[in-house]
Amino acid sequence: MSDKTIQMDQELKTKLASRFLLYRMIEDEDSPPVLLSDDYKFLEKLLDEHFDEYWTIEEGAEYYSPTRKGELIYHNFIARWWDFILTYDIFAGVDLGEGEFADEDADWEAVDDEGRPIWEDLRVAVCIYKQRLAEEEGSKTDLNPFMIAFMSLLSERRIGIEKSWQFDLVSDEFWKEVEEIVNTNLWPEDLAYIDEETGEEISGDDVMLDVIEQGIEETKRRWEEEDDDDDGEYLNPPDSMTTRKQVVEEYEEEVIDYGWGYDPFYYNPYAVIGGGLLTAAFIGSVWLAF
Repeated sequence: MSDKTIQMDQELKTKLASRFLLYRMIEDEDSPPVLLSDDYKFLEKLLDEHFDEYWTIEEGAEYYSPTRKGELIYHNFIARWWDFILTYDIFAGVDLGEGEFADEDADWEAVDDEGRPIWEDLRVAVCIYKQRLAEEEGSKTDLNPFMIAFMSLLSERRIGIEKSWQFDLVSDEFWKEVEEIVNTNLWPEDLAYIDEETGEEISGDDVMLDVIEQGIEETKRRWEEEDDDDDGEYLNPPDSMTTRKQVVEEYEEEVIDYGWGYDPFYYNPYAVIGGGLLTAAFIGSVWLAF
């Protein structure tokens, strides 16, 4: 069994906090005032750390504003969020016994005859499985289970809703919650079992492969039936760049100057599903490390 006590380093906490702050600044037009009044004072260290890189203060301005690089980082964050919705969210509730996936009306507290939860959250397990495959292949990726846990909290409206969201970004308690999600959720090795009929040991990786392949098919089916109804309980990413052409037209000079490629900054989930690119090992280009 793996040591399920992994912790986030400060660099990753700062990375996620800065992405969320850019989201608030650009999407919600909630930019910190220059004087950092009220709860914005909690962001002073974060703002100083990436000043003139992700955000700046224009001459005579009363509020911080994102830089061009900050805008690019924001687009990458939104693209990753869409990838989370497409590639991981189907695994938020899995009935391992019946091979079924929970829908939005599921009873998340349901238990079986022995009192065990029916729905298991396998989003972290799926991420770890993909991450390990990438490491075995020598691929560099920014994908990690803490980012998946963070995105789940964001989509479930558990980040940025309270008045003191600024404090959450620097609070040890908040980041401990993210760590706890990763370390208390099932990991691939937790899914190993002994087949009662054959006595054969089925590895956790074998179970993960089967679950992910079934999840891909269910994802395709649900997206084909998508009706765009929003019950308000789950937050979807905003619209962002959906083609490489859009990135090139808007940010060609910047991505060349920074030595980045174009692929991490756009994402069209419909194209990915229709193009048949989804596999158990699929990691979207939005997770490229740069």
